[in-house]
Amino acid sequence: MEPLIYRSSTDPKPFDGEHLAAACRLDVALPGYLNAAFHASALKRTAQFIAYAEIDFDRPQIMADRLAAISPTDISATDPFVQIAKALILLRPAEIIRALYGNAPPGLMGLLARIGHNPFRDTTDYRLAFDLFSKPENRARAKLLGQIEGTVTAKALRIIARIDPIFLRPHVLERVRSETSLEALHEALALIRRLVPSATDATLMESLDHLSPRDRDLSKWIEGWLRKSERLLVTPPIPVDDPDLRLIPLKDLDEVGRKLGNCLGSRIAYGALGCRLYYEWGRDQTAAAVELRALSGGAWVIEQIRGTHNQPVTPVGLKAIRAKLSSYGVLSYVAPGMGRAGSRLASLLRAYDLTDTDAEEDFDDAVDGIVEELADLMDHG
Repeated sequence: MEPLIYRSSTDPKPFDGEHLAAACRLDVALPGYLNAAFHASALKRTAQFIAYAEIDFDRPQIMADRLAAISPTDISATDPFVQIAKALILLRPAEIIRALYGNAPPGLMGLLARIGHNPFRDTTDYRLAFDLFSKPENRARAKLLGQIEGTVTAKALRIIARIDPIFLRPHVLERVRSETSLEALHEALALIRRLVPSATDATLMESLDHLSPRDRDLSKWIEGWLRKSERLLVTPPIPVDDPDLRLIPLKDLDEVGRKLGNCLGSRIAYGALGCRLYYEWGRDQTAAAVELRALSGGAWVIEQIRGTHNQPVTPVGLKAIRAKLSSYGVLSYVAPGMGRAGSRLASLLRAYDLTDTDAEEDFDDAVDGIVEELADLMDHG
């Protein structure tokens, strides 16, 4: 067979992988096909890449007949691979797509032209692009695809195909940099809808239209909604009618933090995720913030107790708070056998979670008694 003569003033743009293997099989049947493919425009190359994915190389006549049915010129040949190669060179991109998918919906060819010269690694992404433009329920997603500037990537296609409808806006899409971040965003949206049942799709979308330029990953938008939380994910261990310990709602963390002069307002994520609870203590003229940490099995442990401006609570106040929490089954961290001197050493070594424990106070009392007895023995020695 005479080789196909293809002249072009453009530089060849090779490709590799399964696409190259398919093109080489066609080039064996019609010498010169590979050269034509390397010199084709970005849109023509993309149409051919899509064709490669649709060809059944064990039954090539099926694809040859589909292409021949719409070809304005005669591509007949005894070898179906020759027919396919001729058609992919002679047919316009839109004609190839119609032969492959049945039709070329409005907007699809413009999108395919913006994919660039390199093929998608996963050929199912081409069919995904077609579905986004062909199915009426995807009209908003197709519109967003048309609003993307520059080259359209397979990642952008997959994100737009999966993203929740309230996020279908260009300035949101540019902040979603990966499918992993999309999953996190969807989890955040589910959490917001659970904790803020009054939040409607309309109010959520309106807030998205006023994103701060500094909110580059939507974390500030998420946190802003979590600060409006009306519920908790967990059941608190302290009864709501306890006169000394008041559960601080997530929406009040900022206000209580300002009142006590501490950083409660920055703990919103821990509270919203259900791994921490925050209480305000107000008995015996002792003002304190109590942080409880969730453990397995529904248990809770005291993470920290801090007075105003993060100052330590007096030993008497600390003992009263711990006793009340213990009565409700809330656990405490302990450092057995450490003693007051050990506590001071732990503080010096910045092991702050080992200081001010109940076990320490009990041990101190025992040590003080032993020291007094030793002193008496020495005096009478």
